[in-house]
Amino acid sequence: MTRLYLKIFFTFWLITVAIIIGTNIVVHWFDMTPERNLQRSSGANDDDPAKRLLFQMVGNAVNRNTRQLIEDLRAMPAWSTRFVYVVDKENRDLLDRPLPPGVMFLAPRLTFKHPFDKVQDRNRKLFGRYITLNDGNSVKLITISAGPDAGQDRDIIWELFLDNIWPLLLVSILVSGSACFFLARHFTRSINTLQKATHQIARGDLSVRISEQFRGRNDEIAALGRDFDHMTERLEKAMQEQKRLIKDVSHELRTPLARLQIALALARQRSNGVVDHELDRIKQAADYLNDIITDILTLPVQGQDSWVLDDVLDLVSLMQTLIVNYQADAYEKNINIRLKCSLEEALVATHGNMLVGVFENTLRNALLYTPENSEICIVLNDTGDGENYRIDIMDQGPGVPEDAVEDIFQPFFRTDQARARESGGYGLGLAIAQRSVSLHQGRIWAENRAEGGLSLNILLPQIKS
Repeated sequence: MTRLYLKIFFTFWLITVAIIIGTNIVVHWFDMTPERNLQRSSGANDDDPAKRLLFQMVGNAVNRNTRQLIEDLRAMPAWSTRFVYVVDKENRDLLDRPLPPGVMFLAPRLTFKHPFDKVQDRNRKLFGRYITLNDGNSVKLITISAGPDAGQDRDIIWELFLDNIWPLLLVSILVSGSACFFLARHFTRSINTLQKATHQIARGDLSVRISEQFRGRNDEIAALGRDFDHMTERLEKAMQEQKRLIKDVSHELRTPLARLQIALALARQRSNGVVDHELDRIKQAADYLNDIITDILTLPVQGQDSWVLDDVLDLVSLMQTLIVNYQADAYEKNINIRLKCSLEEALVATHGNMLVGVFENTLRNALLYTPENSEICIVLNDTGDGENYRIDIMDQGPGVPEDAVEDIFQPFFRTDQARARESGGYGLGLAIAQRSVSLHQGRIWAENRAEGGLSLNILLPQIKS
């Protein structure tokens, strides 16, 4: 049961309960009844609860006969009957109860010509009314206010109201609660359907469709479901086209790469050892490119659960090796690559040389956008919790706009098209790096440095000893 469901349910229910209870209280408090209007028209402004009760009883009793009036008295709560007396023409109580002194004094004063009267009996007020029932019998209704012995602030009519109204309130609240329950369920069921579908999309399942679940409906939710299906259909088609494009491009790269490797083998045979060092570097780059193509072909169809980390890599040695490999490129721009690391080794689980490509991409980007006569700083340390290693590659370049810090990891995204043409890149390096780090159960993100430049930060899990 979702929080939105509970919010809708309790909001509707509490509003309904407040309306039911408030309406009944207002009707009682202001006594919006014909009997109350009759009392006002008589010019009496006494708002004593006993007097209000008298006028209400009079309004009900005039439509009763003697037998029905006795049944009504017996149906009243036991505690309340001591505040109400109905006497006949012989001044005897219809319930055969002994009459208190105040009632015995007031009853003879009520006649056809003098139908209403009131008296004060010590700490209590007594109100009486002479009426004729529909069977022709005349009776005298007398109500007694609550004195100190009955509770100084006791409101008889209020207590009678609560005693009579609570079953109706209970039924009304239960009925309204049931209605609000099904109403909230109806509203949130559609939202839950959308939520589950978005979760499936977040997990990579773009085949989900929901419009069938809203069949027969012609409201905004059904229209949203159709738009949702249209969106997921286009996303699925775009994703399939992207995967097909990547595979096609990767396959096309295999042919020139194979020719390069053949030419490289022939060059090695004819070099007689003169350029073996340069040929080794070319072979290393060709092998790396071949591995990248292979990984690109497998990445779209492999999930993190099926990716086997079957090798071990020392990040300290890798950073040192990369600095040596890129020292010539750095020298051309008079850039100093500095490694800050207090660790002797930093072992992480990996798959093939995927992490090599990650750090080559990030370091190559740093060299590309760092101006001449500046510095690139690589900081490698553990996070102090025994869980991860953190590598920060910080350049002194122009950085990226704040609204594009996350977008730079999207395939083919470039913050500056002119710069992209100069560098010859297509925005794939960081996208592949993010995917590779994710498959290693790590995280990569970018931050603009306060002193200028961009910092690419990578977290990788440590190997548990």
